[in-house]
Amino acid sequence: MLAALVGVQIAAGLILRGAGDSAAQAPALLWLIGGVGAWLAGGTIRGRVPRPSSTAAAWAATLAALSLWSALSSLVPAYALPAWAASAAGLWLFPAATLLDADARVRVEQVVRVAGWLLVFLALYQRLHGDLRPAASFPNQNVFAGAVLLLLPFAARRGDPALAVGLVVCLWWTRSVGAWLGLSVALVLSRRAVGTAGFWVGAAAGFAGLVAAYAKLESPETLHRWAWWTAAARMSGDAPWLGLGPGAFSYALPSYVAAKPELYSLFAHQHLLETAAERGWPYLILWTAGLGALLFRARPSLRFGMIAALVHGLVDYPLSVPGVFWLFCLSAAWTLPESERALTVRVERKAPALAAIIVVAAACAVWVERGWRAARLRASAIERLATGAAPADAEPILAASETLRPHPEAARLRAEIALLRASAGDDPSRRLTEAAADLERSVAQDPYRASSWGLLEAVYRRLGRAAAATDARRRGALTCPSLRAGAA
Repeated sequence: MLAALVGVQIAAGLILRGAGDSAAQAPALLWLIGGVGAWLAGGTIRGRVPRPSSTAAAWAATLAALSLWSALSSLVPAYALPAWAASAAGLWLFPAATLLDADARVRVEQVVRVAGWLLVFLALYQRLHGDLRPAASFPNQNVFAGAVLLLLPFAARRGDPALAVGLVVCLWWTRSVGAWLGLSVALVLSRRAVGTAGFWVGAAAGFAGLVAAYAKLESPETLHRWAWWTAAARMSGDAPWLGLGPGAFSYALPSYVAAKPELYSLFAHQHLLETAAERGWPYLILWTAGLGALLFRARPSLRFGMIAALVHGLVDYPLSVPGVFWLFCLSAAWTLPESERALTVRVERKAPALAAIIVVAAACAVWVERGWRAARLRASAIERLATGAAPADAEPILAASETLRPHPEAARLRAEIALLRASAGDDPSRRLTEAAADLERSVAQDPYRASSWGLLEAVYRRLGRAAAATDARRRGALTCPSLRAGAA
């Protein structure tokens, strides 16, 4: 059962757009929560629950706890907590892998192999229909390239040269310079495993990649990366212990790049700097130390994908996408030995243990499901507004969304609807007051959005509350440099 649970999680992360949005991520997380709960319950009923490696479990649990602490202290918890859940789903694979014997690992790899073939066929279909740089199921070609790097060792271990060739062709189609550099470094450092021919192929690919990278030094693509890396470094300096929260980089970025629209990015395009910026230096040190220990002990065939992905992650963001991160965690966890220990559950403890498992699993599932429903309601409201529906029709949907899970975007949209109704003459004073309350909720959950602070200031001025307007600008200036001019 555990092998099926892990295999489906990895396959879902690869096929469902990298499980990067709530519509794809929530089903994968619900599958994981339900599966782990059922597995634990079954072991409890039998009276014997396998125990993972204590070292792997302690390391993963500490990382998850540090990341949760960061998310709870973040200025944007509505974004940080879902990002934490996605990363925790990857970290759990480390202790889970120690519970899988050799046969179970083969079954997991077969599922991953099938997912790899699906990606190759999808990329081929896209290529035949005019997409010269297919991204398969992923939102970006570079993310697809990162997944390919991690899938190649699975194809090699399963003795599937056709899949390996297909993946290399897909890698060529993506034109990801960072991915080719990662592949070349992995080949060069794995000389014993790939042989002399593989070593020289890697060296040649690395040289070509360096030439391509040099040609891009003055391009906007490279200059923007320098700006993102500098911003991430400054974020980590401002919040060294816990970072700004998982997934917070893109929301805080305007505060660190003078709000230049052309520099907007969801990710820092540098795994280590982004990790430090979002989760803090203690997390980064513990994460890299653990990965270093795994790399040191791993066989070349298991080390290959990790090295390639980490090198690629120095210049791009595939490891920021949950599906690729999960596959990376599985690849790293494969280096851990199997645990043969088990916890014996005495008869008198079975009922309390089962009750605890059910309560915890149900609470986690409800939390994920409520967030998923709230996101669907927000999307429905936005779609209604985009198709010309009356603002009054969308407002109850947004209210229901906020009841399920507070979110800055829902509060902002409700404020905009209230302002539209005020402009239409629908009890302007009341609607402006409602807009101010909605905007206060929005900026409380996302203080990095300068336009929300500006809108709040304007609403207070329309209400004749000059002191509140000045205070709104002052508060906004704390996180939005563009508002500092004229702040009291």
